[in-house]
Amino acid sequence: MMRKEAYETVPQLITAAGYPAERHRATTPDGYVLQMHRIPAGRRTSRRSGPSGKGKKVVLLVHGLIGSSADFVIMGPDRSLGYILADAGYDVWIGNLRGNYYTSHQNLTRSDPKFWEYSFHEHGKYDVPAQIDKVLSVTGNSKLLYVGYSMGSTSFFIMMSERPEYNEKVVAFIGLAPAVYLNQIKPLAENTLKDLNIVNTLRSQGMLSLAFRPELIDFVVSTMCRVKQPEGEMCMRLAFPFVGEDYEQIDWDIMMPVIVVRIQPASWRQLEHFGKIAITGVFTSWEDGLFGAVKPYNLSNVKVPVTLLYGENDQLTEKSQIMRLAKELRKTGMLEEIRPGCNWPKFNHLDFVYAKDLGNLLNRPLVKHVDKMFNKYG
Repeated sequence: MMRKEAYETVPQLITAAGYPAERHRATTPDGYVLQMHRIPAGRRTSRRSGPSGKGKKVVLLVHGLIGSSADFVIMGPDRSLGYILADAGYDVWIGNLRGNYYTSHQNLTRSDPKFWEYSFHEHGKYDVPAQIDKVLSVTGNSKLLYVGYSMGSTSFFIMMSERPEYNEKVVAFIGLAPAVYLNQIKPLAENTLKDLNIVNTLRSQGMLSLAFRPELIDFVVSTMCRVKQPEGEMCMRLAFPFVGEDYEQIDWDIMMPVIVVRIQPASWRQLEHFGKIAITGVFTSWEDGLFGAVKPYNLSNVKVPVTLLYGENDQLTEKSQIMRLAKELRKTGMLEEIRPGCNWPKFNHLDFVYAKDLGNLLNRPLVKHVDKMFNKYG
């Protein structure tokens, strides 16, 4: 039996948890329509006065690869960042980047190859700016605080490189497992993209994007992922070499049935663009493809304080690579802080949104840091 949370929309999840929920739409200059989800008040305040974000400080949360706004609410009120921020008095907005199921296009359908011609370059250049403008126009605030997880962080740094005027609209940035330098996955990228040419092979077979049919996911979850002991369970065993092993932080009831079912589509170019960054060792734009010109994004355009949090056991956005990013930001005086997300030594890439003890390990202390950033720079 699949849990109902696996299939509920994000507004349904938020409402079921006892919070007010709103849907908003932001449209990009190139025609993508992005649904945003808002939690304007916490559980207790909403009963007293009706939902109102008026006059509150605004936080924007942006998800990672194959993710969505669900990443920030799926673990429930005591654990997920969206709820903990709302209860702490913030007006919480959760973005969606083109390609996931909360996004569409004014003229293109998902079965049109043109729909999928983007990487996270477009997320940074178009999607995030459009969503920031939407949030500020609805709330009347002049600035917000941005929290990006993994690719949501990549998008922030691209936005600042390409659209530096957006520094004026951001109080501070917090990167959770930021994906900017990826040298340690170079062998994997070279093997899959160069030697095996997997992506182009799948493209040539008519697969427009990295997307799994719901019935296939259901089958995988019910056969491979439902086992609750590490020896027999395949899903995590396949994922751990890439993200870091952490059996202790798996909530088996939520992790498998709910999270695997909620995996979102990605464009092939997103994977190839990450591959290009890994292979070249440079935080480079996509330009003319995997083997095309290397053009570094300009990190010195970042003019807001940046906090970087890493997982001690994250194998994907590994500590040494986040330290390299920190060094770049220290040069320009924009590094506020760099530290482990928490003191759990096995904390991995997925734990930033799915850890069993997420509330205590990461998010409650994180909200205190958000308070500090607003007090210092807001």
